[in-house]
Amino acid sequence: MSIVSLESVNKFFGSRQVLHNLSFTVRPGEIVGLLGPNGSGKTTTLRLVAGYYEPDQGRVSFSGGARPSVGYLPERAPLYDALTVTQYLGFVGRCKGLSGKALAQGIERSIHAFNLESVRSTAIGRLSKGFRQRVGLGQAILADPGILLLDEATNGLDPIQIIEAREMIRAQAQGRAVIFSSHLMQEVQALCTRALILRHGRLIADVPLVSTGQAGSVVLELQWRGAESQVLAQALARLPGVVGTPTVSLFDAGVFTLAVAFHTQPDTIDPVLAVAMREGQVLQAHYRSTHIEDLLIEAVRRSDSLTEALA
Repeated sequence: MSIVSLESVNKFFGSRQVLHNLSFTVRPGEIVGLLGPNGSGKTTTLRLVAGYYEPDQGRVSFSGGARPSVGYLPERAPLYDALTVTQYLGFVGRCKGLSGKALAQGIERSIHAFNLESVRSTAIGRLSKGFRQRVGLGQAILADPGILLLDEATNGLDPIQIIEAREMIRAQAQGRAVIFSSHLMQEVQALCTRALILRHGRLIADVPLVSTGQAGSVVLELQWRGAESQVLAQALARLPGVVGTPTVSLFDAGVFTLAVAFHTQPDTIDPVLAVAMREGQVLQAHYRSTHIEDLLIEAVRRSDSLTEALA
């Protein structure tokens, strides 16, 4: 079940439309990467999920109805240099409505999760870039949020700090929906289980990735006609060798595209086809790479072709 859904969302700033008919869902445990150049709509999308913005058309909805607790790390974390790490986390926790035991537990959870014990009494202004980013990540999980929004969370870190940050973010994905925005293909490939590729405010691709970013990983893409696409996705997820739960997108009325990820290409796709044909009709099946460069080039090419066709 998805924890957050965007349905046909349009967003305007004045007369300028910055998001166009944006639709996607995110499930607990997923690390979904928003990938695109500056100005593609990544930060606007995060702010819509966080509740800072409201859609002008369409809707943002959540499982259970009400927006759950959201942890948000903006591109420029709002840190206060004069405060120590513990003082800052306490201040942010109180702003989030925490007090007493819940506040103390939130502070300790954040310090433990991001290895801040050695600097907990240090003024933030004296911290390195890497530790400052960890403090920003720590404030995002203070209230144990169901959704974690990270805007360019590894930007400006050195290679070792980036690797450490990835591991910490992966650990926080357990039971949470994580949306991670970046303009760097390699960061989305290395960290995320799925990529949403944005261009000019439009979603031009929604593709699964192998979470380790392994070279050689592949996806079997099915075009399938049937009524219960999510039932099929869950059935395919139980097959040996399948990585995660296949993503589902609507291709046409009653026709869906399912992307089934494998660490390595299987010897046969017969088990996949057998399950798919039991639930409906398979129209097409083909392999494609999950390397982010290939996916981006393919998505941009399709987007340009569609733009030309509509012109």
